[in-house]
Amino acid sequence: MLAAVVVAPLSIAPAQRAGLVLIILEGVAVVAMVLMACAVLLLVAQGHGPQGDPPLLDLIIPTAGVGASAIALGLSFGLLSFAGFEQVATLGEEVKKSRFTIPRVLIGTVLGAGIVFTLVTAAETLGFGTDRAGVTRLTTATSLLADLSARYFGGWSGDLFDALAICSALGGALASIVAASRILFALGRDLVPSSPVARISPASGTPRNAAVCILVAAILGYGALRLVFHASGSDAFFWGSTLGALALLVAYLLVVLSAAGALIRPSGRGLRWLLLIPALAAVAIAYTFWVNVYPPQPGAYRVIPWIVLVWCCAPVMATLFDPRLLKLVASGCLAARERMKED
Repeated sequence: MLAAVVVAPLSIAPAQRAGLVLIILEGVAVVAMVLMACAVLLLVAQGHGPQGDPPLLDLIIPTAGVGASAIALGLSFGLLSFAGFEQVATLGEEVKKSRFTIPRVLIGTVLGAGIVFTLVTAAETLGFGTDRAGVTRLTTATSLLADLSARYFGGWSGDLFDALAICSALGGALASIVAASRILFALGRDLVPSSPVARISPASGTPRNAAVCILVAAILGYGALRLVFHASGSDAFFWGSTLGALALLVAYLLVVLSAAGALIRPSGRGLRWLLLIPALAAVAIAYTFWVNVYPPQPGAYRVIPWIVLVWCCAPVMATLFDPRLLKLVASGCLAARERMKED
């Protein structure tokens, strides 16, 4: 509830103000993570890690017993790490020179995040150790960066990284609500223009009603996890994260298929050799989703993939039962296309 009190006013504020808060919250956390990761890697290289001779090859070459299915299962968490880079595209109507700015921000975010995640993951892997005891320490840590920092620099640094993790989580919540509210607003405007979520607040110039809907849905969803399904705080985080990661896999698969469709069209005749890229991406995404479904994972993770599949198939089934919905969606897409041409 405290997080909602902090995030709610910012989620209905102009995007520029919310973006400034995001830069502060996430920027401080990222700088601290990078500095700590570099310091841990330096200590490990000097022989102060859990293994005297740093097994650097373990970062690149899988050890015995790690097969393709295990790597694919880990890929879902890798994709989750990158999840969110595409949210900047939802601000296309609020960014100046969006056709120039947004593609560059997307590319820069992926490259920057890739460097940061690789560096931090290397520090975590070598910092805890790649032997059986080290892997156990890593997989049982409730707060990876805090536990790693406390291990090398003392308890005060662990508390500091716990606080930074809270700030980063607030930033992630704000980014998610801002992006989701813009998507809900766009859907409402193009499909049901008379809907309350399709209105812009005169005071803030933002889709306030849509943001409030997303915020209420998030609170109710979290409350249901805690009260109905008796989830702990970490359970609620990991269940929600897994739902989001698998749903993003479906979204990314649709993007890949759309890219392939654009190359198949007559206008992309000279670039059809590039079909190899979306084909490989589609296979990787489909295989990653499959290993999350089979073999079945324990506990809630046995059910979560099927919830995602049902959720993603529900709109398709609805249009099959009521063709008028398909016409409504088609007209909304045409309206959105015309608006993009005008912009």
